[in-house]
Amino acid sequence: MRPALVRRVAGLLAGLALVALVVGVLVSAVLLRGAALVQRVEPAGAVGALFGDTGSPGTPIGSPQRLIVRDEKAFLPGQGEDGVRYVSETYLRENGVYPLQVKTVELVRNLVVGASVAALLFFGGVWVWARRRMT
Repeated sequence: MRPALVRRVAGLLAGLALVALVVGVLVSAVLLRGAALVQRVEPAGAVGALFGDTGSPGTPIGSPQRLIVRDEKAFLPGQGEDGVRYVSETYLRENGVYPLQVKTVELVRNLVVGASVAALLFFGGVWVWARRRMT
């Protein structure tokens, strides 16, 4: 293959890797902006009221986690200790709202950034090598 063609292709691929790096970081930042420490709960209904359990928002499901919930109607009034917000599991199920875990967004971002940096270094090195061969 001719060094001029190799240089062009490597430069193009290095540029695409740089774009993927920037887009991955920006998309991650936009998604993580809406993250909150959330406790999913099954809201207390007639059974909770029957036993005098009116202070609790419901039965906790799992432990508090950092989630991205875009639908504000899913949040129940009040907050727990450490600023934990309560989310109605019933509302999520009925309306098909699937909260996104912050850990998942961070994992995908790290994979995209790692692959983009590796591609940028590799294709940037090939570009430099081809450029030196041309002279």
